[in-house]
Amino acid sequence: MVALVAVYADWALYKRANKCLGGKDGKKVAGFSLEALPSELKLLICAGGIYASYLTFGVLQEQIFKYRGPQGERFTATLFLLWVQCLVNALFALCFMVGGSRSKQKIPLFNFGLTGTSYILAMLFSNEALKYVSYPTQALGKSCKMVPVMLFGVLIRGKKYRPVEYFCVFLVTLGITMFQMYGGKKKAAPAVGGHGGKEEGGDSIYGVLLLLLSLVMDGVTGAVQDKLKTLCKPTVHEFMFYTNTAGVLVCSVLVVATGQFSEGLSFCMDHPALFSTMCWFSLTSALGQNFIFLTIKFFDALVLTTVTTTRKFFTILVSVVMYGHSLNNKQWLAVLLVFFGLSGEVYDKYEKKRKAQHAKALAGGGKKD
Repeated sequence: MVALVAVYADWALYKRANKCLGGKDGKKVAGFSLEALPSELKLLICAGGIYASYLTFGVLQEQIFKYRGPQGERFTATLFLLWVQCLVNALFALCFMVGGSRSKQKIPLFNFGLTGTSYILAMLFSNEALKYVSYPTQALGKSCKMVPVMLFGVLIRGKKYRPVEYFCVFLVTLGITMFQMYGGKKKAAPAVGGHGGKEEGGDSIYGVLLLLLSLVMDGVTGAVQDKLKTLCKPTVHEFMFYTNTAGVLVCSVLVVATGQFSEGLSFCMDHPALFSTMCWFSLTSALGQNFIFLTIKFFDALVLTTVTTTRKFFTILVSVVMYGHSLNNKQWLAVLLVFFGLSGEVYDKYEKKRKAQHAKALAGGGKKD
């Protein structure tokens, strides 16, 4: 029910914003427009949507992999689940495109194919790595996701970051890494497709390489997504549709080649309760992606990665507050590092915006003279 309300609200917001941005003559008309909101409020909406969607997503994902049939059978076709997820994401975006969410610009299909392929491979490499490294190792590796996104932004797009931006990313990455390192001994990952993760202390070189490949793919995805905004001006739903369509094509090859398509389909037909959960899981994924591409539209890949990387961190903090878990001194230090890193990033963006507005005001005053 909550997901249905969210879908309706998303559609209503899009229609309202689209109406306010222009009528048939292309002129703006009075009313509410998401574009007109301050950047701080837009970031709050985007981050809130990502957090809410993926918190629900995580709960449903756990339900899928904890599901047991009458004879104790469990779902293990992870590629099939990923294929369904990408397909629902693409169909969700297509509905909005049919409703008018289109830019009417030429779409660079190669670049969308590249970002769709890289984001699918990032997930596959990450999941495969769990068979060869412990869950804490995998979690630590993925917590450094901001670094390759920034690196590939420089290498692929020639993007320039200021020293303060590098320092803030360093603080956030260090803080999250410390938080997980000093969180006490953790058990192996409960399930990736129903298979237990590798126990702590036995990480293999192959698993670490897979984890590095996943981070490289994350970096490529972020850089190409940023580049796409300069090549054309796709709408949020065009971004979502073409990226996930490429993902569906890549997944289709893999899911058929591995035999997981027939395995997953057969399991869902035999267990309709699980199929229902999978549908809601895919719908929350689509909602989350909608906010992800909204973030890319209004900001950039580094801001998005900051939001998605810190999501898990803040989820843990909420758990600490709600359930009274204790943190050691090193973890509290890690919390402070993340807080200062994020605060510095927000302040830097505020100062940059303020200076730009001041320069614009001076230039306007000069023209009047």
